[in-house]
Amino acid sequence: MRRATLNLYLAIIMLLLSLVEGTSGFILWLALPSGGGGRRGGGLGNEAYWGIARNTWIDVHNWVAVALLVIVTIHVYLHWIWIMLMLKQTFRGHLWHR
Repeated sequence: MRRATLNLYLAIIMLLLSLVEGTSGFILWLALPSGGGGRRGGGLGNEAYWGIARNTWIDVHNWVAVALLVIVTIHVYLHWIWIMLMLKQTFRGHLWHR
């Protein structure tokens, strides 16, 4: 597989995972807030949104976060030389040449 094709697939996967992560985060924050009588209200923790229980939303949110971390780590690994070159170019004369 060409490197450009791999980068495209990684970018698409990152986008999709980010959308799921953001959506599940907003659902947990706004539609299914945690209980306990805090400032957000006293839910029992067994509510559902779109027919999916709050505990399942938490599992989805957590596992998508793990998948996103793996994909971003692969992305950074594949771009490490470029990142180092950009950092060196950006900070040339500021940090290393004093």
